[in-house]
Amino acid sequence: MTSCDAPDAGVDTLDLITLTPNPARAERVRARCRAQLERRQRRAVRTTRTTAFVSRVLAPAVVGAFCVFYTAMLVAMTVQLERILP
Repeated sequence: MTSCDAPDAGVDTLDLITLTPNPARAERVRARCRAQLERRQRRAVRTTRTTAFVSRVLAPAVVGAFCVFYTAMLVAMTVQLERILP
């Protein structure tokens, strides 16, 4: 028989402290949790705005700039190959 299987004869003789809730501490914890949730919500809103800006404005601008650059290089190489310009 192991110590885990042994009957707990000493449980009745232990002096256990009964815990009582602390209202002041509970209120502090609630206030901290609310503040953290509000910060997360503000960050989520800011992230959503940034993502929306990037997807609606910045990404098409980058793709458009790349297309203009590509077209300009294509025209320059065509002109150079046709020896229109030295």
